[in-house]
Amino acid sequence: MHLVIDPKSAVFSWDYRSGVIRVSAEPSLYFDTSARSLHIDQNPAGERSLAQVRNTSFSEDFTVMRFDATWHSAPESFEVTARYQTDLILRQVTQLLLTGDDAVASGPQDVIEVHVLEGAIAMINVLRVVEGEVEKSIRITHKDGRLYLVIPSPWKRTELTSVAIKGNRLVCRSPDEEATYKLSACPLVVETMTALIYAGLT
Repeated sequence: MHLVIDPKSAVFSWDYRSGVIRVSAEPSLYFDTSARSLHIDQNPAGERSLAQVRNTSFSEDFTVMRFDATWHSAPESFEVTARYQTDLILRQVTQLLLTGDDAVASGPQDVIEVHVLEGAIAMINVLRVVEGEVEKSIRITHKDGRLYLVIPSPWKRTELTSVAIKGNRLVCRSPDEEATYKLSACPLVVETMTALIYAGLT
């Protein structure tokens, strides 16, 4: 039995170009929206090496996740515990992906990453890619209790007082202004971002 107890980091990401949603960092788990299957990365520090996950189950309160997978050429059972609300949200999303139908729309959308550290949002990246080129990107960082909005081109960093999602709009407020970014993403992705931001910034 491979035990992962109360992992400190978590990741939720969606890239329509690969059709893969990342739903966990420790262990590194990816959901393939085409095959509708969950996979574990056997080499998270290097080139991705995915093996399909089987027999996934969750405790009633989502604090425990169990599954089987091939791990470095040998069958292995995993048990992952969690104590942060952000982890429980990602477990619920994983269950929804495994049991739902047409939960993720295909086609061009924003490329989105949400990084969590010890239950708190650490970084949010949103990229709008058009014909292989990044048309627009924003980054939100959270460190030492301070939030910043970073726009790379032209470069600008603004300290924020709050971040929230209203409908499909990412709303970033500073003492002097409000910046709004209209998300191009399917409801599942937007709803997951909304829940993670609420849990990880309050």
